[in-house]
Amino acid sequence: MGKRVIRFYNNGSLENIIKFLENVQKKVNFVNLSATVDGCKTVKIILYGNRDLQYLACEKLRDLAQEFLQVN
Repeated sequence: MGKRVIRFYNNGSLENIIKFLENVQKKVNFVNLSATVDGCKTVKIILYGNRDLQYLACEKLRDLAQEFLQVN
């Protein structure tokens, strides 16, 4: 059991972050996580649990970030 922190940066609107977080809630439900948003630029997600599940969650989160967040 461990903890992993992953940050995503957004150059788009707050609506993009909302869509991203809604999809995270739907598609990454196999690991415990907490998410915080700083303004409409930064999303910080902390993953808790088994390292293998954390790795799978990171891959899924990266895919969702590419889909919903506008990153330069």
